[in-house]
Amino acid sequence: MAADPDRPGLAGAPDKAERRAARDAGTVWGLVLDHFVDKHLEAAAAMKINPDGGVARTPEGVVVTSKELVLQVLLNSEGNYTVEGYQPRMQESIGVIYLGMDWGPEYERQSTPANAAIGRVTRREAFDLALKETRAALTTVPAPNGIIDIQAVSDVVFAKLCSHWFDIPDGVYVKPGGFRISNLLPPGICPGDYTMPSGYIVHPDPDVLLTLLGQRTGQILRESVNKYVADKRAAGQLPTAALTRAFFEEFPKPEDNDLLARTIVGVMMGALPTINGNLVTIVKTWQRTATLLALQAKLNASTQPDEFVKAHDIVETPMRQTMQNQPTPDWLWRLATKDHTIGAKNPVQVHAGDKIYLSITQATQEELRAGGDDVCPLFGGDRSRSPHPTHACPGFEMGFGILLGIVYGVVDYQPTAAGP
Repeated sequence: MAADPDRPGLAGAPDKAERRAARDAGTVWGLVLDHFVDKHLEAAAAMKINPDGGVARTPEGVVVTSKELVLQVLLNSEGNYTVEGYQPRMQESIGVIYLGMDWGPEYERQSTPANAAIGRVTRREAFDLALKETRAALTTVPAPNGIIDIQAVSDVVFAKLCSHWFDIPDGVYVKPGGFRISNLLPPGICPGDYTMPSGYIVHPDPDVLLTLLGQRTGQILRESVNKYVADKRAAGQLPTAALTRAFFEEFPKPEDNDLLARTIVGVMMGALPTINGNLVTIVKTWQRTATLLALQAKLNASTQPDEFVKAHDIVETPMRQTMQNQPTPDWLWRLATKDHTIGAKNPVQVHAGDKIYLSITQATQEELRAGGDDVCPLFGGDRSRSPHPTHACPGFEMGFGILLGIVYGVVDYQPTAAGP
């Protein structure tokens, strides 16, 4: 991954050639990276790639780069930071749900049953279903010369997985498919329409294009899923899909329809872009290096009959390493709620209202250089710890199982002359 030493705030960001290749290949982020990667942290050019102490002040705010301090901000044990800066963007897109709230009674009311339902999906369950759907997709998605178009595979697989767990896409109000910039009218598209709202809300400084696309696709999803919810209510039906059924049971009253729709959209938005972004990066990185062939050779030589165990033994570590080197998301952000100091070495004075830029890329690359395999910063922190960050992903096991299942299915793919 190229990095411009004169622009250290963008360490780990794709160079222009890589972004163009991503765009040409149909990767959603490739479309918008040219517009905001070169702009959103211009102020960071004044600091070192790894500022001594892991934190630095820039004209735009406070940039945090060390893993320790990134996790400290995410944990927020002293209440120095808020995620509620996300809410104005959410209001213009998918609508406000608990993902844009700090811990408190309303956060607890909205999140507890939803997070519990998400957390019940095990890594093995997710792996098995993702592997099954990946193998099915690989029989239909063209792979010229045996080279898999991973974004095309991802679009097919995620539509199936979401239908299984969320009943979305339902084929009526939300259709299956990938992102198309020319398709900005209802019905919603799954998984395609979920990436732009995520980028708009989660990225510290979305530019005009990402803002417009994030707002519009989020509005379409909210409108489309509201119609789906109203249709189910009118028919007196509960969805059969486990997660959406749990959300319906959580919000049983018709006056909660919009909140229910927003919650369905928001939970899906919280998962799909992260898993898809890392999936595409992993497979494309391995396709252009020797990694894919080396892992295929290891799988072929393995005598392990349990594919879940085999995936863990052979595929998981290099998968984690690639995620660490080029993570999605690359940045997160918070707002400071009060004056305080951050960092032990070369500490920085933070003022109430400061924007806090969290470099997930630099945090995970630091872990990679140290020989560790932790990827929890990508998922908002480690929810298995006590205490854990409020917004540490409750679906880490589910999401990681999906990612491992798809990646393993791609590595294990053996094209035939009669194949796609």
